[in-house]
Amino acid sequence: MTTKSKRQLWLTYNGEREKIQFPVLPETFEVSFGNTNKTVDISGLGEIVILQDRAAIEVSWDSFFPATKFPGVQVDSLTLPKTLLKTICEWKSSDKPVHIILTGTDVNFFAAIQSIQPSEEGGDPDSIYYKIKLKEYREVKVRQVQVNITTKVATVSSQATRTDNRVQEKTYTVKSGDCLWNIAKSLLGSGSRYTEIYNLNKDKIKNPNLIYPGQVLRIPG
Repeated sequence: MTTKSKRQLWLTYNGEREKIQFPVLPETFEVSFGNTNKTVDISGLGEIVILQDRAAIEVSWDSFFPATKFPGVQVDSLTLPKTLLKTICEWKSSDKPVHIILTGTDVNFFAAIQSIQPSEEGGDPDSIYYKIKLKEYREVKVRQVQVNITTKVATVSSQATRTDNRVQEKTYTVKSGDCLWNIAKSLLGSGSRYTEIYNLNKDKIKNPNLIYPGQVLRIPG
């Protein structure tokens, strides 16, 4: 029997195409806010307070990826713990942010994965325990500072931007003599991964043994 909470904790990536629902909700979920207002001394004006945007939100929690089901599991089917860890580490290493969502709360924004620290416990060797920390992601933008000479307060103008975390799709144009095995070996490092290319291009490839020069194939990231 699985006892599910009304809340769900998700990370999504690549324009919501890739998703992880965390199988076990953390006991505590830490959210921190800061203050980035700064004071600077400008010759002739004295000390000026620059009112900036609020500091980026930081979230962190501890939990684990279970190897077997128990009443606290929030998903219908379990993914291997090492697969979940590998995926999160790949997202962390990319140059695109993830989208973090904790349903029923205001935690719903793009973020960079700052760190994930996995560990194992002796009594549960197949599960992976972890500590994770994320920081709100914002697009880099040029801003203007306007100083009120009377009040000596400076405001920073900002313009909302839309975050795009879609990954640029890789493609390959089939050449004479190519086969999926050789393409996979050349581009993915292992010929046995040809099935990944086939599964991604079933709209073009009816038989994995038959590909034709000029076909443009999508390549797994």
